[in-house]
Amino acid sequence: MRGEKKGMYVRALLVSTVLAWQSFTVVVADPAVLDEDGIVKLVATLQNNPAFTNVLWKVYRMDDMRHPVQTIARHTATLNLRPGAYKAVAVLNNKERSRAFQLKSKTNTEVVLSMD
Repeated sequence: MRGEKKGMYVRALLVSTVLAWQSFTVVVADPAVLDEDGIVKLVATLQNNPAFTNVLWKVYRMDDMRHPVQTIARHTATLNLRPGAYKAVAVLNNKERSRAFQLKSKTNTEVVLSMD
């Protein structure tokens, strides 16, 4: 009987420890991680039509303009990005165009840049 009580105590302690650990991870979770990505569609145009040529796109977070989060060489692209403020830069035939945009969680944004 005495051994049974000791075994029950050890199991109860183990369950309590696991529950305490699980609640600890919830407490330290970063709320920003819970935000879902937004979708941005990049479109380069020539004479109001899709460019249909390789345009070099670079997408930057506004808080780090030195390192692009994405680099793409197409006239159009669809990206999943974390919510935040961004700048899209497109280059074609030595012409550079750019636009800043705000991306929110679970939203779609379209960035159209005329390369004329």
